[in-house]
Amino acid sequence: MAAGWSVMDALNRNSKAAAEDKPRARFRTKDISIRKMYSNDRNFYSMNGIEKLAQEILTVGLLENMTVMYAPCERGEYRIIAGERRWRALQFLLKKGYEEFEIATCQIKSVAEEHEEMVNIIMANAYRDKTMADLLQEEQQLRKSLQYMKDNGLTLQGYTLDSGRLRDVIASIMQMSGTKIAQIDSINERLIPEFTEQLKEGRLTFSAAYEISGMDQEQQQDMLEKSQESGGLTWKEVKEAKAAAEEPEEPEEAERQEPEQEETTKPGDDYETPHPEGITSICYGCSRYLECNVKTSTCTSCDQYIDKKEAEKTEQQRYDEEQAAIDRETKRKLQEREQEEKMQHLPSDDKKKTIRLSCDAFDRIRNKTQTFLIVKSTEISESSTIIAMEFREGRATGEQMQLRVNHLEDSSTSSALVDGYCVIGIEEA
Repeated sequence: MAAGWSVMDALNRNSKAAAEDKPRARFRTKDISIRKMYSNDRNFYSMNGIEKLAQEILTVGLLENMTVMYAPCERGEYRIIAGERRWRALQFLLKKGYEEFEIATCQIKSVAEEHEEMVNIIMANAYRDKTMADLLQEEQQLRKSLQYMKDNGLTLQGYTLDSGRLRDVIASIMQMSGTKIAQIDSINERLIPEFTEQLKEGRLTFSAAYEISGMDQEQQQDMLEKSQESGGLTWKEVKEAKAAAEEPEEPEEAERQEPEQEETTKPGDDYETPHPEGITSICYGCSRYLECNVKTSTCTSCDQYIDKKEAEKTEQQRYDEEQAAIDRETKRKLQEREQEEKMQHLPSDDKKKTIRLSCDAFDRIRNKTQTFLIVKSTEISESSTIIAMEFREGRATGEQMQLRVNHLEDSSTSSALVDGYCVIGIEEA
């Protein structure tokens, strides 16, 4: 072994070049056939909504460049770093006969060491909506890759890896608090596989999963049996079970027995002190009760009142309430989503259809510079009325307008259209 050898010497030339390739405002782009690209095996993110994305690209075009690196193999010439969902959507359009979508403009990245590449993939997907399975694997892969880079002297532009906690870097990249990252890490490291699957499938809330991860393996198995019997576990049920398991055992009956005393009854022994709950006064629940010199048994309002119960809550109690509120809000949103889906599928001929439009398409239609749309033929019929909703970066803006279909062409009337899609003439209703 040569003198002065270091880990960096073991890295290949391409990896060193990638490590030294600093970000710039300008970058090299190239028009590349999507047939020459191939999927990145390191990309673990879910690939849902491909057909929907393809429809959006068909309507407004590809709005964001893809990112690839030149890495020829038997699968193709360019490995995808960012934009795999866009690539799959373009493939879908190409199979439908839209040859104009074969060429895509791409940013070219230098070939990187595998852990650097993984970090690049994760950072490239920071903008997207993620499933719980995505978040769990993202934190796990990011921690593994950053630890490797730190141990081997590799750098990440904009972040310090050689000092402080990696948790803070992970939190910054994933755009979450350090506490949330610690909770995800606890789930990844300690939660048994059965509960992990329930969490990924949406049958277990995140807060409940985190509480279970704090139990030992035997306790988790007991909770799993209870979950199978009841059909699921709420955060409250988990919290109560965990608290019960942590309570000290009651002493033996013999130890708790007190020496027998001769029963003596005196006048007034049956008197009970009135309970504050039975008196019309807020003084009893005030943290200033002991120091107050004007407290009464009939007080109903006071400008100095401080809720004793709220003021004496511990941080753990406040955290528990916050988690319970999150669970309730999550349940409410799921119910709303379920109700919305039911409304969308009501067997009514009069139900108005809804479509999503980008801001640009929405403005063109409103300004009457665009008078047609390409939509799925199963969703629209001639002379029907539709509701167009404006979306920006995947989120509804709240803007909408009512459109009337005045003309319809599909594959039965035009050879230029593929099955399942149609072109509709529209006007504002």
